[in-house]
Order: sequence, then C-alpha cells, then structure tokens
Amino acid sequence: MCESPQLWYMTSYYDCTGRGRPRGYCVEYPVPHISSSPETIPCEISEETFSTESFCELVPPSVPLSSDDYEEGAEQILETPMKISKPVVAKNISEPKKDLKNKERHDLVVVSQPVELPLKSIAKEQLSIVLVPCVQFSESYHSPSEMTVDFWRRYHTIRVSFSQREIGHFSTANRADRIRCREDHRYFKKLIYPLEQKKVHFDLNVGAEYLIIKEPPASLDSMLWWISRHKDELFVNKKFTFDFLAWRGTLRKIMSSLFDSIMDWRIGVIRWNGCHFMVVFHTETELKIEAEQTPSEKRMQYWGHKFEDYITSENPPVIPSPKKIFCTMNKAALGRHSLLYSCEIDACTSNSTFDGEKKQQGVYVEIKVAHAKHLLDLNIASSRKYAKWWQQCYLAGINHMLLGFRNDYGIIESLQPLGVKDIEIRAKTWSASAFVSFLDEFCSFVQRTITEDWSYENRAVYLFYYSPKEKKIKWRFSNEEQYQFLPDWFIKDFS
Repeated sequence: MCESPQLWYMTSYYDCTGRGRPRGYCVEYPVPHISSSPETIPCEISEETFSTESFCELVPPSVPLSSDDYEEGAEQILETPMKISKPVVAKNISEPKKDLKNKERHDLVVVSQPVELPLKSIAKEQLSIVLVPCVQFSESYHSPSEMTVDFWRRYHTIRVSFSQREIGHFSTANRADRIRCREDHRYFKKLIYPLEQKKVHFDLNVGAEYLIIKEPPASLDSMLWWISRHKDELFVNKKFTFDFLAWRGTLRKIMSSLFDSIMDWRIGVIRWNGCHFMVVFHTETELKIEAEQTPSEKRMQYWGHKFEDYITSENPPVIPSPKKIFCTMNKAALGRHSLLYSCEIDACTSNSTFDGEKKQQGVYVEIKVAHAKHLLDLNIASSRKYAKWWQQCYLAGINHMLLGFRNDYGIIESLQPLGVKDIEIRAKTWSASAFVSFLDEFCSFVQRTITEDWSYENRAVYLFYYSPKEKKIKWRFSNEEQYQFLPDWFIKDFS
C-alpha cells in the first residue's frame, strides 16, 4: 500500500508508516482551503488567539472504530474535550503602511475660529491703529544723525536709475531653515487659466478651519544658503560684490515710509565684508496688531493662499501650504548702489519655459484677491493700497497681475488680468520715481552711518527706526544677542 503524501491524523493507533491502522480505515487531514487572493496570502498567525470558526477545516474528524481491542481506549480519548487555550488571529502583513499614514494625515484638527459670513460690515469698517511707543526710540531720543522723510513730490523730481535682473532661484519649505532649501523649481506653480477675463466660482472658505496663516520669519538663512552655493561669483577678494542684502518685503517697507503716517518699522543692519545685511525686527505696534487680529482678518488672509491653489491646480488640496515657496534672487543697480534681494513668486503663465537662459521674460504673474466686481471698483488712482502692489511687482520684474474678484461670502466670481504699468499710470498720490529715489537716499544714509564692519569683538548691529509721527528715521547701536541675525555657519564660510 502506497504511503499517502498527506498528513495522517496522529493518535496512539497510527504511526507515520501506516502500520497499526485498523483494516479498511484511513483517516487523513483534509487539505486546508486557503484563498488565493494576494491580499490574504501573506499572513501571520499569532498564538494569542485561535478560533475554530475561522479554521473549521483544520479540526480533525472523529476516528471511525472497527476493532474491539481498541474500542475502550478510543472512547476515553473521544470523551475528552478538546482544550483550545488560545485562539488564533490572522494578520495581513502585506497591508501597505502608506494607507495608514494617509488616514492619519487626513485626521485634521480644527484650529481656526468660526467666522460669520458675509463679511460686508467688517470689510467696510475702518480699523483705527494706535501707535505703541517704541521703548528704544522714544520721541525724546535723538540719534547722532537722522533722516527726514519729506513729502513724496520732492522725491518725484529726483531721477535715480534702477535696473534689475534675475540671477538665480531656490525653493524652500521654510525660509528660516537652510536644510529645507533646494535650488530647483519644485514649489513653482503655473497658472491653469489664461490672463483674460473669466467667470468662475471658487469657494475660498474650504479648509479655512484647519489652518492659521502666520507671517513668515524675517530670517535671511535661505538667501545666505544660496549665496554660499555661489560663493565664487558673489565673493571676490574677500568682499561681496553687492552693497545690500534683504528680502523684497524689507525694501517695500522702506519705500512705503513716504506715505505711511501710522505704521512704524525697525530694521537691523550689519555691515560685514563690504555688504549691509538688513532684517526687519517687528515693533511693538506690529506685534500688537498681529496679536489682536480678529477671526475675520485671519480668514481674509487665508483666502489669498486658497485662491492661488484654485488657479494653479486642477485638483487643489484641502489645505494650502503657504510655507512652501519659490523665490528668485535678483541683483539690481540702484543709482550708485548694488542690491541683492529675494522675491517670492506666486506663479507663471501656462506657456512659460524654464530651461536655463531660455526662460522667457515677463512670464511671472502676481496673484491677488480684491473685494470688487470689476476694475472700476478698485479706485486705483487715489488708493495707496495699490502702491504696495506696484512695489511688489516692480522689484521682482513682474509685468502682469491676475485678480480674483470676491463677494462678501468669500466666493471668487470672476478673474481679471491687470497690467502693472496701468497701476503706475493711473496713480495720482504716488509715483514710481519717488519710491526709487527715496530708497536710494535711505541706502546712502545707511552707508554714511555705519563706518565699521561687524566682528566678534564689537558685534555691532545698527537699528534703524521710522517714526511716523515725527516723519524721521533714527538709529542706534546695539550688541544685544537678540539682534545678532548672521548665523555662525555663514560667518565661518566667508571668513
């Protein structure tokens, strides 16, 4: 008799060779039925749990008896109940962990306060800003030298040359962390809509309860990281090839001093190896305004980032990522001064190409949300709000804007292109030449004031402060640790 390849039920009556079996009876394990589905094949069976309901095919059948000699012993064995101490549970070890991560990622937490829509009454309300006195620069303080801010028309007649060109770019998920920087276009966006008027319906409130927009840090680390990568071109004979380094927002804040009679500012400047590094340090007034922001104001800040996702993505994410930005490095000649600054770019036109020197000119687009139904509602001629739009585009070399006109419920109803040159032509309360000449005068004032380089011995940081009441720019020397913004790794790299 041939031996069966299957497993025999092991009792005291049988052995592995089949000898001792009762004649005519052969009891075998049935072949367990295991599903061939790829989702259930790779499984683990732990000893902690066992269930005969799940694996009923593994329970052996009763032993048929035909010999009187073994009948008594067999009855004793059959009467003994089978003890199942631990059930068995099958675990699918091939289940991808990626699904679990995505599940956790979508467990969003509500962090923003609810807002009652529409915002019509709040939008028309004029907020009164109370200037908080700066402890460092009181009205009684007078610096050794001061710069008076005159009426803008005086600077309008002064002609100062300005020309800028893009010399590089980088992407970063945190502009205060150089480890998160990459010299590529990974966070650069392209418009999916042409620069033309179009009726749309975008709900900017989607995902607003899951994100609070915060102002980006004023750190220079991402720009310093890019400069270190291009050290051979920007650092010659132990001197930098530019006179000033700053973010575009810092330059824009200086320009706005011409007509800003409410907000003050404080800028720290370090002169080192022939370059003046400039960083904004928020004043008490700015910190107070940020701390007292209403839920409606925070919601309107969110709308701007949400609008960018709608017009640059076919499937916009639920929550925007405002920290992930693409920036250009621009070098400009301002009169006798050389500037190096970085600009955040919102998007470019859909037909733009970025292959080294083949990049087209004028492809960048600035994206803005406006509470209006058409261009005539913007009042570009008299409102100085649009002067900041112009400054932002002019410094980055942007020629076109794409506006989204929203209603009181945060719904974008139409898209409208706007030329940056049109803003400048229609303006009656400011001029481009006034901003440029005032910025040039401020740079000259800084160069005259700072006469020595920063060193580990003096740790000289110069704080410049604009007083809107006095219409003056003051300064004072400081070596406090909180104003030492140049990182050690950058100083060692260029020492």
